[in-house]
Amino acid sequence: KAALKFFSDLNVILYYSVLPNVVFTNPQSFLNIVTEIIERIVYNKDIKDPLFSRARNEGMISIKLIELLKLDFPQAFKPTMFEAKELITLLLHLGVVSECNSEYFMPSLLKGLDTQGIEASLSLHPNTVAPCAVYYEKRWLECGAFGFLITSLLSSDRWTLVLDGVRPECAYSNCIKMYFESMLVTLVDYASHIEIHVHGDIDDCQELCHDIKQSVFDAFKVKPQFGLVCPCGRSEKHVAKYTSATLKSFLFKKSFKNIFLEELQSCS
Repeated sequence: KAALKFFSDLNVILYYSVLPNVVFTNPQSFLNIVTEIIERIVYNKDIKDPLFSRARNEGMISIKLIELLKLDFPQAFKPTMFEAKELITLLLHLGVVSECNSEYFMPSLLKGLDTQGIEASLSLHPNTVAPCAVYYEKRWLECGAFGFLITSLLSSDRWTLVLDGVRPECAYSNCIKMYFESMLVTLVDYASHIEIHVHGDIDDCQELCHDIKQSVFDAFKVKPQFGLVCPCGRSEKHVAKYTSATLKSFLFKKSFKNIFLEELQSCS
């Protein structure tokens, strides 16, 4: 096992401890399998099975759906060694999916929401505090970072999807509503940064809000920076300039115009 891990670290093979009896001798072939599965779910509109519609529209997949894919894509599986259950186990381990009741939530299957739709969704639950921005100072967020963040958060008992029955109420590849315990939170991916909108009465939930920020921070392998979203409205959304002292308490302030005074002047 030590040798398998060594060669896996070098990307010569792929080996994961969650599947101790499976070794991918061609790493690219596994990536191709996952890509092919996503494409067959998202782009094959000829399949009318409701399981495929649910996957495309709501990001929910199941063992039964993967079994149906096996019939159409048998070369991706190896009987008794790598079948639907093993694929799901590996996707869970890699943070591609997260468990949701008896199904699995896969954000990469979801369609995106345009800016107007995002603003309309946010307006349903007005913020009482400044939105928080998660960003990397010297580069844009990596492709797939938002989806990984969502599955990472959902792996915690404190985060859940906002469901309307069994259907996610607001689930898009760039905008998702979730509960952090009892607090409603909307996460939005703007490519240059991710916004965290905390909805509700923050006066009674200061510790909870701090936990939200820490929970998001812990979900990233490469630690990001946090800022506040500038409300100047004179350009595309961007991170405001502020002092480190402000950062420590930004989630607890209902009135935050003074925080942005310097940024507003520089934008005017």
